[in-house]
Amino acid sequence: MQGADKVTAAAMDAHDRNEKLASKNMASKNTEFDDYQIAFLRSGFETIQPQVEALPQTPTQIETPVQIMQESKLVNVEVWNLLIGDEKQQLLEKARLQGSTLIPPKDEWSQWHIAVGAAEVQKSGNKQQAITFLIPPDIGKMRTGAKALVELSNAGELSIARYAPD
Repeated sequence: MQGADKVTAAAMDAHDRNEKLASKNMASKNTEFDDYQIAFLRSGFETIQPQVEALPQTPTQIETPVQIMQESKLVNVEVWNLLIGDEKQQLLEKARLQGSTLIPPKDEWSQWHIAVGAAEVQKSGNKQQAITFLIPPDIGKMRTGAKALVELSNAGELSIARYAPD
């Protein structure tokens, strides 16, 4: 019985192989090509030559300005006092001469206020450091003891009040 199964399996395998070979060698029934097949067979690709360009010797300037994100620290500050008169004018003039971008135009200086205060201490034992900051006209005039949310600037520059919670 096993011998008959092996012979039958071999005959079936041979038959499958013969059919595959016949389908590969079989001439196509439709030997005439239509216009699209002719166009496809005649099409070709042009050889493209790469274009070699020398690298610039120095980097060129970027045409669009690059915006750099800066981190600013916001702290709660208690106002100690306001600066007025000559002291205020001298401080604004000094900041203007240093090139501060926060300083308003000179004709608007009378509308802005300058205050001195200290950041609220979060941990005991820290020494309070005086912070001098601008108060924009939209916040209004602040009084001693008032609180403000102040954006700290680089060392030596004026900070600016961004929000007055009172």
